[in-house]
Amino acid sequence: MVMPTREPGPTTKYGIGGYALEKNKMVNGDPNARNVRFFIDGNNPDLLPLVGDGLLPADVDGKQKPKTDSTIPLVGTQDDGGGYGATFDAVNIWDLTVKWRSTPIASLDLAAQLPVASFDSIFPCTPTSRDCLPQPGITDPNQYLDILSYRQRPTFRLAYRNFKTYEALVTNQSVEATPGVAGVRWYEIRRNGSTYSIYQQGTFAPGDGVHRWMGSIAMDKKGNMGLGYSVVNGTDVYPGIRYTGRLAGDTLGEMTLGEGTIIDGTGVQRTLNSRWGDYTDMTVDPTDDCTFWYVNEYYTLAGQISSTAGWQTRIASFKLPGCQ
Repeated sequence: MVMPTREPGPTTKYGIGGYALEKNKMVNGDPNARNVRFFIDGNNPDLLPLVGDGLLPADVDGKQKPKTDSTIPLVGTQDDGGGYGATFDAVNIWDLTVKWRSTPIASLDLAAQLPVASFDSIFPCTPTSRDCLPQPGITDPNQYLDILSYRQRPTFRLAYRNFKTYEALVTNQSVEATPGVAGVRWYEIRRNGSTYSIYQQGTFAPGDGVHRWMGSIAMDKKGNMGLGYSVVNGTDVYPGIRYTGRLAGDTLGEMTLGEGTIIDGTGVQRTLNSRWGDYTDMTVDPTDDCTFWYVNEYYTLAGQISSTAGWQTRIASFKLPGCQ
């Protein structure tokens, strides 16, 4: 089991930690379960663009598991318009290796830096980089919602699947898709042997002025993708939940199946803490390897009125055509 962290470093800036844990011993309650730890110092200007605000570890889906000697990928992104010194937009992949011997042998190494289509993670908003997305009837910018794009990292999950002839990883992040409008940038990364490549990438933003952000993406056993996310705008779209998808044989870089609504919001978040959720999750049901389960937050009028209810949680499921 791998657990990344953002944590204070030994210098003036934070760093990114990477932990490998003896999962089986932990699950069995063995007090002798071990761990190995790596720390990437964010104060090093050569390393900072390579980790940004965090790394996301691969999360395995499907019955075909990775080979026992496979490295474990951790993925981050970098934006040349961000504040970390990146000179181009890219997906960065680190490989973690661990062997649980009497004395564990482990390493964490940069495996690939893959240039991607230009994206902008810095959303134009005030008074802070969190308070970005307007809500219907809200005039105080302090009550706008957190775009979560300024954190230069992909959001949960980095879904891994072994298709025998290749391995696939899919993930996403929030971006400014068009001026002043949030969208979901998504990637499919493939690994053949030890070589990584960007197989396809795209930004889902239909151009209707609705903000789409805080997504999560996964892939079923056929290679079809399901992508869920939050939606809002400043006029008539209350914080709610929608999804889209694509089939494995569709045109690369496009979410071709249109947009579905999981639930429309009916209220707004009025707190001055603009934080929106922590975060969302798209997972594939292991019993059939076809059913997508998606968990996200939304707002109701009752939640808006209540001083304690806050946002509500919705759990939804769907399948894509051709997966039985």
